[in-house]
Amino acid sequence: MMKSMRIFAVGVTCFVVFVGLVRLVSAADVHPLLGKAAPVFSLDLMDGGKLDLAALKGKIVVLDFWATWCPPCRSALPVYVKVTDKLKDKGVVFHGINLRETPDLVKAFQKKADLKFSVAIASKSDITNQYGVEGIPQLVIIGKDGVVEAVHVGLAPDAEAVLTKELETLISGKSLVKKDEPKK
Repeated sequence: MMKSMRIFAVGVTCFVVFVGLVRLVSAADVHPLLGKAAPVFSLDLMDGGKLDLAALKGKIVVLDFWATWCPPCRSALPVYVKVTDKLKDKGVVFHGINLRETPDLVKAFQKKADLKFSVAIASKSDITNQYGVEGIPQLVIIGKDGVVEAVHVGLAPDAEAVLTKELETLISGKSLVKKDEPKK
């Protein structure tokens, strides 16, 4: 019985990873938020305070929708934290948005992984619906003007280089959105 449950768990994990990778490499998929104003929200942070997107206007905001049970999420977080920490003095802020897990579970994960980053718990599906989250990890990069500049679903092997380049482009005042993609 235990062996069949392990096989099932491995199968489910592989499926989640596969779906994430398929979504990642499907370049024809343009996220509906790309080039539009980021949906404004306010969530409680695990360690107190609020994650209020409106209050972050003028900064480059990186949001990662994730969960501790998601292998690609666990692999992506150290990369995202490393890149954004290097650029925080240039106006880049990073917030993890955990999907419906308990604060104790998230804190235990952060301690075990030796990761320090701000986390809000999305206990309702409102924010995931607003941001069109269909797979995780989903990384959303919002420019200083509040416009969604990039959305990445899944974890690419070159995520560190891609994220660094995108953030440096935004820091330099350029947009990541192609000119033929409408802004709202």
